Amino acid sequence: MRIGVFCPNWVGDAVMALPFFNACKEANPEAIIIAICKSWVAPIFENHPAIDGIISFDKKDLTGFRCTNNTGRSLQALDLDKFYLLSDSYRAAFLAKKSKTAIRIGYPGQGRYMLLTQVIPKLKTKMHRSLKYTNLLGPSNGVPLTGGQGIFLKDKELDWAKNELVELGISNPIAFFPFSVASSRSLPELKVLDMLGKTSQSILIMGGKGDKLKSEILVNASNKKNIHTIAGHYDLRKSIALISICKGAVGVDSGLGHISTNLGIPTVSLFGAGDSDSTGPIGLKTQLINKNVHCSPCLKNKCQNHDQPLLCLEKINSRLPWTILSKFSK
Repeated sequence: MRIGVFCPNWVGDAVMALPFFNACKEANPEAIIIAICKSWVAPIFENHPAIDGIISFDKKDLTGFRCTNNTGRSLQALDLDKFYLLSDSYRAAFLAKKSKTAIRIGYPGQGRYMLLTQVIPKLKTKMHRSLKYTNLLGPSNGVPLTGGQGIFLKDKELDWAKNELVELGISNPIAFFPFSVASSRSLPELKVLDMLGKTSQSILIMGGKGDKLKSEILVNASNKKNIHTIAGHYDLRKSIALISICKGAVGVDSGLGHISTNLGIPTVSLFGAGDSDSTGPIGLKTQLINKNVHCSPCLKNKCQNHDQPLLCLEKINSRLPWTILSKFSK
């Protein structure tokens, strides 16, 4: 059997999709399982033993009807028997239909009902997104959130990361992720500086290309020798390798925070607008800080609390994340 899995589009969601692949392989040990995804989340799935192949697409491949149609038709070459849709988008179902896969499984919504052959009813009770994904395999296939195999790194990747930190002159750092794609989940600049002022540990600020200038401004404003930034300097796979050798991590609800918890790095997750019960990072060495203020969770990409902007994050004690991390190491 050949199984295709259309993966979520965001890094954090892609990490939360990993238990699905473990459960799918357990249920279909002889099957060939192929991850089909956007190019920017493909590094999450590299080297995973439950995944036999990765097909990734750039933005241009899925822009406009003609390109999307051609991309869907190109999937016919995979000769899939089943196609699971972890993404709830219409485009995902359209691609599955164009692939001519006989069995196409997903949740309803966005007018895609007729594009699926097996429509799984939407869940009536709230559950973590990882379990929402595994539920597509059947209710009995739910897996423990802290179990299963996650992100896998090769020895040469780990060796590169260790050597890179030596070259940068940084020893035993704590990874810090203050940025998110959504401003409602990103720490305000003054809050970041206050937090950085509460620790003497070596701090490594990380983020994407769009965070490079912001992180450099923060480092200069902090004027502390223990604060470093590599935000925007490395691709996702190299960033994963660097996170894996950090002694801990502190970050907002973001893809990098999900990565650090999945790698088993002691992580403190600071929740803003998101719903931690549904999308909180999961790991044995993870602790969430969620103040649950009167407007939480708003689930908005921009803060709607005009009187008390980003109250959910401002309420967090700036010293608390570092205190929690220190307890992990004892």
